[in-house]
Amino acid sequence: MPRNTNPSANAPTETKNLELLAGLIKQRQHVQAEALARKLIDAGTSHAGVWQVLGTALHAQGRFAEAVEAQHTAISLAPWDAVTHYVLGESLMAMRQTGPAAESYHCARTIKPDFADAHFKCGNALALQNRLDEAVEAYRSTLKLRPEFTEAQANLGFTLLSAQRYAEAEPHLRQALQTLPNRAPLHNALGVVLYGQGRMAEAAERFRHVIALVPNDAQAHANLGNALRELGAFTEAEACYRRAMALDSRFARAHFDLGGLLYVQERYEEAEQQYRHALQLKPDYVEACNNLGRSIRRQGRLDEARDMFDAALAIDPESVEAYCNLAALRTFTPEHAEPKRLEQLAYKLPALSENLRIRYWFSLGKMREDLGRYDEAFAAYAQGNRLKHAQLSPNEASKIALVDKLRAAFDARFFSSRALPASTGKSPIFIVGMPRSGTSLIEQILSTHPDIHGAGELPDLENMLFALATEAGQPVESFPEIASRMTADELLRLGDAYTERVWKLAPTATRITDKMMGNFAYVGMIRLMLPNAKIIHAMRDPMDSCFSCYATLFSRNNLDYTYDLGELGRHYVRYIELMQHWQRVLPPGSILDVRYEDMVADPEGQARRLLDYLGLPWDPRCLNFHQNTRVVKTASAAQVRRPVYRSSVARWTHFDTHLQPLLEIVREYR
Repeated sequence: MPRNTNPSANAPTETKNLELLAGLIKQRQHVQAEALARKLIDAGTSHAGVWQVLGTALHAQGRFAEAVEAQHTAISLAPWDAVTHYVLGESLMAMRQTGPAAESYHCARTIKPDFADAHFKCGNALALQNRLDEAVEAYRSTLKLRPEFTEAQANLGFTLLSAQRYAEAEPHLRQALQTLPNRAPLHNALGVVLYGQGRMAEAAERFRHVIALVPNDAQAHANLGNALRELGAFTEAEACYRRAMALDSRFARAHFDLGGLLYVQERYEEAEQQYRHALQLKPDYVEACNNLGRSIRRQGRLDEARDMFDAALAIDPESVEAYCNLAALRTFTPEHAEPKRLEQLAYKLPALSENLRIRYWFSLGKMREDLGRYDEAFAAYAQGNRLKHAQLSPNEASKIALVDKLRAAFDARFFSSRALPASTGKSPIFIVGMPRSGTSLIEQILSTHPDIHGAGELPDLENMLFALATEAGQPVESFPEIASRMTADELLRLGDAYTERVWKLAPTATRITDKMMGNFAYVGMIRLMLPNAKIIHAMRDPMDSCFSCYATLFSRNNLDYTYDLGELGRHYVRYIELMQHWQRVLPPGSILDVRYEDMVADPEGQARRLLDYLGLPWDPRCLNFHQNTRVVKTASAAQVRRPVYRSSVARWTHFDTHLQPLLEIVREYR
């Protein structure tokens, strides 16, 4: 009981009454304790302990507001009593007044620094307010006083998890599990922590443990699905999501997660339906609204996609994800509010994931560029590129080594010493060049022709060539020496394996395009493997092509050289010099050069030129390529839905003061 700050002459009687009150509370006779406390108060007592007991009795009866009133009176009578502040915190927590409760617990632990329960309860109240760093400090203080306090270990782990401090959370969760090995939420939290650290196999095993403990836990099945998805076990992951839905028909996140799996598998229509279902269950599900827009965008319905991103902003006006999604689909003018709003959200950057921070800067750069604020736009692009380059840490040396080995192995002497095989077999169409050089535009035009299927960027050729080295136990850069020793028949069989793979995508197609731009490195192999193949080289002013790369955040990490101007310029030089090498060592007409600037100036003339090279009849539908509804997965997805436009020609000149180092590298190749 708190010490009375106003002792009376009846101290022995008060002591006896307090002991009686304490006995009633201990025996859980709360109604009787309340009655006695009120009788004493009516008789004029001013002892804080009586008011504290009254508060305790009222709290035990669920009369929390009355309890708080009594406890405030107790504090006014004994302001330095830690327990009185603590029990007030308990009543405030019962009323879900977490802010005032945290203050009361904090008073208790300030008055009595070794009050472990006050530190612990303060952590709980702070965590519920999402004041995570303060909660972590309170739990750490608890554990300094009571290292064996299992619930404090657990709650510290949970809070660090919420703060996405996964590596810090892990040991505390493991410590708690030593005492509570069958506590399913702890296993689940540890699984989430392992998932957050990219340790997917361990995470999956932990989620399986949760399911073993609680077989009907829908969340555990969905979490296992997420880990399996990241491990590439798509069939098993889908089964987990569907099991979660069967267990809980109102579980919106299961539909959301399944939508994510379907999106990764490029099953965009099915993903769209799952996101729509998630929104039906949870109309304010802003993440589902954003991803629904992304799925619709992939299907070429750009106006609908914009509407969904606007709807996401209506749900959450501070959704950075929605602004980033809108950036590529809208040309911004001073009348648009989005650029200013996105700038105002910079305060959220420290709390965003690394990937979303990177997207923020690229999106802000695009908005500022639309508005003609070129210096500010470049500053945003530069920040995004710095972050992305640091994330990827490219290995430029391996790229240099590969190009050197290609030029050495497939030189003029090599091709003069062996006749190129006769044109046989299928005739794939390879579209090669730098990113942002018009490859998507060319493929979109060609795929509008009824005889051509546009397959997009296919990794098959590079995978097959690199496998030549890895299967021989050598680094991938060594494949040119191995390939140069292969017989003509072996090379043709390799080509047949490629066409067998690719034609599974469109078995009835006459021709199929492969616009993996990096295949420029393998032009020599293409001629040897696939004598009937056609190779189209998309070209563009290197300053426009390189700056367009620099201003683009690519969806995959295979273009890691684009996030540094120096590295980008050096890559361009290696690429163009290798293409010049192929032109020198291969027979004339092996490669068709198509300049982007010519495409936008004379789309029909260049489209006819392309079809003539391919030996296909003219089809006027090729000029309506922007009406083609095929899925486009590249960074040019929005652009190819528009008729040809010239605004991207000489775009780099708006940023010329920032691009002089790049210009110095590529000047002689313009």
